[in-house]
Amino acid sequence: MKILVIDPIVKSEITESIDKTWLKKKSVDVDLDFISLKNGPSFIETEEHEKLALPDLLRVVKDGEKQGYNAIIINCFGDPGLDEARKTVNVPVVGAGEASFSNVKEAKKRFTVMTTVQEAVARVRRNALKHDAEPLLASIRPLDMHVSELVQKQRLRKALLNEGKKALKEDHVDIIVLGCTAMTGNAEWLSKRLDVQVIDPIQAAYDMAVEHVKSKAK
Repeated sequence: MKILVIDPIVKSEITESIDKTWLKKKSVDVDLDFISLKNGPSFIETEEHEKLALPDLLRVVKDGEKQGYNAIIINCFGDPGLDEARKTVNVPVVGAGEASFSNVKEAKKRFTVMTTVQEAVARVRRNALKHDAEPLLASIRPLDMHVSELVQKQRLRKALLNEGKKALKEDHVDIIVLGCTAMTGNAEWLSKRLDVQVIDPIQAAYDMAVEHVKSKAK
């Protein structure tokens, strides 16, 4: 099984950090390859950023299908270009946000999404509505950290812990969703400290992509 993971931004310290986490999922049965955009935004937090990413993202998606990948993952919680990509190729295309919302719906529990900055809140709510997860959405909590700042591990974990405690106390949630793939690698850590289920969008996307490929092969 060959899966292409597309970082829908230009290559940076952020993409390298995220891809290192993805590499831990390499196995005998699944080959993972990574690619960033040649032309596009440095990070995605607004709909304008999504529009900037779209042209080169679709080019990479088309190339991925030609190169024989069994599935393609758009490695961003906001799922930029997901619908357009699916109209472009025949292989399964999975979004990290879509997969996370799918996990929440399956659990049927109240959840919060930890996002980056206030400007990103509207996109999270838009996609929760799109994927029919909004009835379970208790809150969206910005960490006041831009995507480029999420490589600051200790600062990120402090913010996740603080907002996570508030979500449990004030919003009465049963699940915390990490609302940016650059937050990956912190789900287990946060779950242990707060004794609550934490969804990592990378894990959710990986599981969904593998399942799609297996289903298609039947």
